[in-house]
Amino acid sequence: MSAAEIQQMELPFSQADKVQMLVDSNRHLEEENEALREEVAMLRRMLFGKKSEKQIHATIALEETEEQEKEAAELPATEQATPRRSTQPKRKRRLSATVTKEIEHLVIPDEVLQNPLAYTRLPESSDRVSRRLEYVPGHFELHIYRMPSFVKNGKRSKAGKDAPIYAVAPQGILPGSNMGASIIALALHNKYSLHLPLYRQIKELERIGLQGVSEGVLCNWVRAAADALEPVWKAQHELMLDAAALHIDETPIRCLKSDKTNGYMWAMSSADTGATLYYWQNSRSGEVLDHMLRHGMQKSGSVYEGAILSDGYGGYESWMKSLPADQKPQWQVCWAHVRRKFVEASCSSNDPAWSRKIVELIRPLYDIERTLRESKAPPEEVKKKREEESSPIVEEFFKALVKRNQDTQNPPRNKLKDAIDYALTRQQHLSSWLQNPYLPIDNNQVERAIRPVTVGRKNCLFIGAPEAGQRAAIIYSMVEECKRTGTDFYLWLTEVLRKLPTYRVSDGYLNLLPGMLKLESPAQSRRNVTL
Repeated sequence: MSAAEIQQMELPFSQADKVQMLVDSNRHLEEENEALREEVAMLRRMLFGKKSEKQIHATIALEETEEQEKEAAELPATEQATPRRSTQPKRKRRLSATVTKEIEHLVIPDEVLQNPLAYTRLPESSDRVSRRLEYVPGHFELHIYRMPSFVKNGKRSKAGKDAPIYAVAPQGILPGSNMGASIIALALHNKYSLHLPLYRQIKELERIGLQGVSEGVLCNWVRAAADALEPVWKAQHELMLDAAALHIDETPIRCLKSDKTNGYMWAMSSADTGATLYYWQNSRSGEVLDHMLRHGMQKSGSVYEGAILSDGYGGYESWMKSLPADQKPQWQVCWAHVRRKFVEASCSSNDPAWSRKIVELIRPLYDIERTLRESKAPPEEVKKKREEESSPIVEEFFKALVKRNQDTQNPPRNKLKDAIDYALTRQQHLSSWLQNPYLPIDNNQVERAIRPVTVGRKNCLFIGAPEAGQRAAIIYSMVEECKRTGTDFYLWLTEVLRKLPTYRVSDGYLNLLPGMLKLESPAQSRRNVTL
């Protein structure tokens, strides 16, 4: 056979092969183009207002960086900052404040109070004096604790001199510091309630009359307060695990001193009371859930026995698969996430009408839940209403998705296909709430609770170190509990920080939680003092 004949035989095959390749390539490009159009449509829908500023202060952390921690740890007891790597002789940096009032407290030893006639007070020149600055909204007060010395009548030491005794000034949350609880509480309130970065707080403190504070000093205050509050946070965690149902969600925050780019702030919210507890981890895996949902946060602790409600993230399922059959909590997947995916699909050009029809099919489920919530129906009525009215709607919903898959052969991967697959693969866990009257239909409660963390993230950008992330979680938990109970966070924190240094474990840390602790309100002549 000649070369020309061979070429003639191969040519048609070659042409057909090229045509098929072009067809396949064209189909791939069309699918890719469709996906991009869907994404653009969704982003246009989500975009409200102007773009955020691109120039951001990149050195401000949600909590202290490792370098800041080191700086704070090296500060003297009086919190005087020293310049780094300076060739100049070290000079003490004095804190100074403009105070409106000085309040003197006389601190008498217990022995003297019990038997005053047995002791003689020594001259005032022998008194010990401790000074502590406190903040009362709008001004500073200087509290002076005078500790007179006493000697027991007729008692002499071996040296033949009087052996004086003194009382001890009230212990502060930060040993050796002359900053009162109210000053530290102010810094934490500004940071975690008002989301004010530390460098801005320094300017505000200077404006209202407190000079000489550095970021390292502020970090030191945050660290001391969070560490002191940890037992209260642990008590709240144990209380949370008694809830019939828990909402769980997490949000990423960049962590500088970590092996991973992001850490995660987890939030756990009680469906019973609305109380919220935050927990920091560098991971989003099921191991975090195993830690959060065990009493004592220990592997040996018993697993939470209620129901959990979350998005459809696979980490929840993998964790539950690792548990024995008799220890698996009931799991409900959020319907708001399902609805959101079909809303996104309705913005695309791939049969938006059908997606809108599915969204409308979900609407009555929320109408039923709203009616039950507003009527404060008892659990038995909730369960009955859901079985009679909600169950048929859920059944119709999944039938519509199955039929769509059957009618559409080899559908391209797009927003609609993703939404259908998301719902069908989680069908069992989207139906748990129908039998459990304590389970809500969606996870919106905890998503609302996690918003303050996202606001703080926008202002402060990142977490300095994993330990700092957990400290932020502890303080955010207290902030949210104050909101829930209608408690002033600043006043509560001031009172708790005063009590904690001498608080007895036997009294129970639950008694210090917002709403449980009785608060006393604060109270002015201006004068400059050097601390």
